[in-house]
Amino acid sequence: MKKQLLTLVGFVLSLLAHGQMAEEAIQLKKINCVETDLKTGEKLTKTYSFENGKLTSIQTSDVIQYFYYNKDGKLDRTLKENENNYWKELTTYFYDANDNLVKYINKYDEGNKSVTKTVTYKHQGGRIKAITKSSISSAKFVQSIDYFFKDGKIVSESERNLSEKIINNKRIDYNENDIVTYKGLFGDKTVDSYDYDDKKSAMLLLIKNVFGANYQTIVHLISSQEKEFPLESISEHNLLKFSSTSPSKTEYSKKFTYNNFGYPESHTQVIDKTKTVVTYEYE
Repeated sequence: MKKQLLTLVGFVLSLLAHGQMAEEAIQLKKINCVETDLKTGEKLTKTYSFENGKLTSIQTSDVIQYFYYNKDGKLDRTLKENENNYWKELTTYFYDANDNLVKYINKYDEGNKSVTKTVTYKHQGGRIKAITKSSISSAKFVQSIDYFFKDGKIVSESERNLSEKIINNKRIDYNENDIVTYKGLFGDKTVDSYDYDDKKSAMLLLIKNVFGANYQTIVHLISSQEKEFPLESISEHNLLKFSSTSPSKTEYSKKFTYNNFGYPESHTQVIDKTKTVVTYEYE
């Protein structure tokens, strides 16, 4: 009897260990997004492809974006191309020895002009100073923002004008590892609010494999430039609802289904006359 009990305990522990290993090893294989115009029935598709858990491309009907990584496994550059013409957009990321993002360069075509936007990030203790310059502007800079962080998370930001006067100040509130409010305190006083489920985030899997250990800071710095890396993607859980006091921002909600590991299998959202269905595949 004692021998049988020990065998049973050993079997249970083996199953638990196997489940834990499988959960830790889970990674994204593909994300498929289908947008349907509920009025016309027209469908648009977007496919996210992965290799060993790392995002390698995003494909729509006529545009594809490729993702390339440096020797340390962090995002080095992206190339976006329109397959129907010669339009291209190249974005390059630069890091220091501590894996902090120090420069972001975005080159793209605007009409008949080639535009280069450069953002430099100076890390000064608990502050990061971001200066944005544009090749088509003669101004000293087109944007200057000071980001303040604590425990690896950016908790506030201040935008300054050419005279170094603060024109906007925002605070970022967290509930543990989820961003819950993005609140304007001075200047633009818009308040954005985020509600989450209690399941594991698929976007967080994506983000961690793209930017490594400093993903929280890096995504916050580039989220206004890169729509594929929204601010809420650094949160531990999946976004259920977004709301804002700004009339120019659209509120929306998502409905999820989940797999046995607690990650999303799919989510659905409807904004105005557009229904979006996203499915997730893992390996």
